[in-house]
Amino acid sequence: MIAAIVVLPAWIMFGRAFAGAPLGDWLLLQALLGPGLAVLIGVVVGLTVARKEVRRPRAVQWRDLRLVGPWLLVIALLGFTVVDSGGGRTGSALTAWFGDGWLTASQSLTSIGILAVVLGGAVIAWLQVLELGRETRARVERAVNDLQSPLLEQRARQADATFEPVDGPQAGRIISIDDDPRR
Repeated sequence: MIAAIVVLPAWIMFGRAFAGAPLGDWLLLQALLGPGLAVLIGVVVGLTVARKEVRRPRAVQWRDLRLVGPWLLVIALLGFTVVDSGGGRTGSALTAWFGDGWLTASQSLTSIGILAVVLGGAVIAWLQVLELGRETRARVERAVNDLQSPLLEQRARQADATFEPVDGPQAGRIISIDDDPRR
């Protein structure tokens, strides 16, 4: 997932050239927006990796795969649908493969994909923050319980303790003299 921070923005910029689609006029705009996409991917991946349940086994959980996987797939598919013009022709990887009739579909899919990437990234980042908070709270509660358990055991022993009456001078007996006029 960490490689996606660099690979996916580069794929969107240059990937369609491998399919024979033109590179040109929109490349500068993509070069300016690429770092923003890299930051968005970095935030989502960073929040995912920040969780101890992901770091310890060095593998994402199935929940993360179901959340982040399709989102990264949509980003990868944008490399096929982004329309650019250069050398007198306009097209995308889809138009290079299936003909110019796919130009409108490429533009529509690109718009939908960009919307899905931005909104999906925000939602996934928020869900990862919530999961990070849940896991951190559970770890802190376990640590506090581990620290408190000896104290709680000591209090329980004191609460269950029974005391025998003491014999001797401090047993609470009162010595009185019968001829005491003050009585």
